Amino acid sequence: MSAPAIRKPRYSRPLASGGSSIVIPREWAEIPCLGENAGESRFLKILQRHDFSRAEIRVPLVGRYTRGRAWSKQEFDAAFDAWELGTSLTRISAALNRNPQDIIFRLLDECHRRCITFTEKGRGEGSERWTPAVAACASELFAEGLPAWRIAVLFRVDFEHVEKALFAARPGYGHNKLNPFVINTEHKLHTNATILAEYGASLTNVLDAFAGEGATTALIERYAREARIVAIELDPTTYANATAKPWRPATRWLNEDNRETLMRLVAGEGRFDLIDLDPFVTCHEQLPAAFSLLADEALLFVTLGGEYRRSFIGSNRKAIASRYGFVAPGLTNSEYLEAMPYYFAGSLAATAAQHGFVLTVLRAVRYANNCRFWFRATKQTLDQIQEWFRSACTRDELGIRFDVQLPKFAEVRHELEREQLNLL
Repeated sequence: MSAPAIRKPRYSRPLASGGSSIVIPREWAEIPCLGENAGESRFLKILQRHDFSRAEIRVPLVGRYTRGRAWSKQEFDAAFDAWELGTSLTRISAALNRNPQDIIFRLLDECHRRCITFTEKGRGEGSERWTPAVAACASELFAEGLPAWRIAVLFRVDFEHVEKALFAARPGYGHNKLNPFVINTEHKLHTNATILAEYGASLTNVLDAFAGEGATTALIERYAREARIVAIELDPTTYANATAKPWRPATRWLNEDNRETLMRLVAGEGRFDLIDLDPFVTCHEQLPAAFSLLADEALLFVTLGGEYRRSFIGSNRKAIASRYGFVAPGLTNSEYLEAMPYYFAGSLAATAAQHGFVLTVLRAVRYANNCRFWFRATKQTLDQIQEWFRSACTRDELGIRFDVQLPKFAEVRHELEREQLNLL
């Protein structure tokens, strides 16, 4: 088998066009393949190794974090027209050399403006071409740094299927944070440490319900030296990595589904003065049990996870509405992302009140892909709870809004940078 030509790539190429306007081809064969613009040699070598050197390459094979380019009106008009005609989003991505998520965000806003419903139904490429051979090659390309959507275009597979397959297969996915948002995780841990430094000495019984490999558990050991800790991790590989580390005798690791563990704890093992719920996707099923397990004076750390960032999908909005009472089908994606965390917090406040607690917000931050809340929970009388709830929350047509201070990460990033300087 001859090796693919490996040349220094030029990453620009003409868009599919007709005259001055851009037209998205209805057939894959009409989208030109790249020759010398194919991409970086590291990816071409992987294709050769997996016997895909003759693959039809329609977008440059370049690594993550390449600089974006501005949209033109002609590009978006072409994308919208193709979407209306039922063209797959993977094919639109191939024609425009654009990330399909970026296309979706713009389509959502345009559909909102035109008062029509956005849908992906009938616009997928399916997964028939996702064979074991393709999956093996794709996994190596992804590990080397090729974005999932470019892999979807390369093999003509629905991009959401590719994303799920590749991210789910990543070792320790959701725990080792090998993603563009690692700096957010660092700030979250920095804030965990800041609050634990203030309150840790008084903690005696702690539950880390989504413990991962133990980054937060280790902070709790450092700042709450007398505390008994229960750390729960379901993924067996992540659990093995975590328990291979040295832990105090008072730290107990459980390789279990935390929903079952929480229910068992509610039935028997006392109360916790710190509970940390830091899910990769959602913790809505764990929240009621967590409030039942809180001591009369306690800390509660809660993350609004991946369900927040994926809220542009209609079915996810319905799920969020059922979980947190936030009903806002008409908001654009940017409006939804701006408002939703306040109503998530409002749902937490309502649950707290039902369990006899008042929540004081110690800190809250809106990151790029999640939101994080640090609360102090205090048992109060019914009158005190009602007074607090009236002053802290408002009910409107969207749900219950908790008016917390919720800065974006960009506004607080300097805290992490200052801490790093202090360590020099």
